[in-house]
Amino acid sequence: MSKQIPVAVVTGAAGDLGQNLIQRLRREGWRVIAADIAADKAGKDPDIVSLDVTDAIAVEQLAETAAAKGSFRLWVNAAGIFHVGPVADATLDDWHRIIAVNLTGTFNGCRAALPRLEAGGRIINISSIAGQTGVTGIHPAYGASKAGVQSLTAVYGKEGAKRGITCAAVAPGVLESNMGNQFSDDQQRKLEAATAFRRFGRVEEITEAVLFLADTERSGWINGTTIPVNGGAWTPY
Repeated sequence: MSKQIPVAVVTGAAGDLGQNLIQRLRREGWRVIAADIAADKAGKDPDIVSLDVTDAIAVEQLAETAAAKGSFRLWVNAAGIFHVGPVADATLDDWHRIIAVNLTGTFNGCRAALPRLEAGGRIINISSIAGQTGVTGIHPAYGASKAGVQSLTAVYGKEGAKRGITCAAVAPGVLESNMGNQFSDDQQRKLEAATAFRRFGRVEEITEAVLFLADTERSGWINGTTIPVNGGAWTPY
C-alpha cells in the first residue's frame, strides 16, 4: 500500500453532506478535492474545483488530476438535486435535469474513477430511500434516478472487483439539511412520523456510513450493495 497521503474526490461538495464529509475526511488525513458546480474559488484553493457532473470530459479531467496528486483512493458521488411538488405537476424538463445530474452524473464519476483509482480504492455513491420505496411529494425522477444509482453501484462493484476496487452506496432517509427543509411543515411532520425515531437524520450520521465504507480494513468485503441509513423509515404517501 502506498505511503503517500490518500487522495479523495467528493462531488456535490457545496451541499450539507458534501461539506461535512470533506471536513471529516480532511481531519482523518485525506487530501480531498472538493468539486461542485457552485464551488467558491475566491480563495484560490487548488483543491476546490468547479465541476458540472453532467460534463463527462470535465469529470474525466478531474479524475486525471486526482490521480496525479498522490495515492488516489476514494471517489464519492454526492452531487444531486431534487424538486418538491405534486407528481401530477412534474415536468419533462425537470425529469431530464434530475436524471442528468443524479444518474448520468454518478455514471460519469464511476466511469472516470474506476480506471484511475489505486488497487484497494473505493467508489461510494449517495442514493436515497426514494430509490428504494418511491416517495410522493417530489418529482418522480428523483426516486427513479436514485434507483438507477443503486443499479450502477452493483455493476461497478462487480467490474471494480476485477481490479481490487469496490463500489458501494449509502441510501439516506430525509435529513436535517437544505434538501429536507424544502418540504412543507405538514410534509416534514409526516416524514418524521414515518421513522422509528420520529426525527430526520443528521448529515453526520450519513458521513459516518461513508467513512466506514471508505475504510478498507472495516468494510473490505462490502461491495456492489446499498446500505440504507434512514432511521427505520418507510416513507408515507
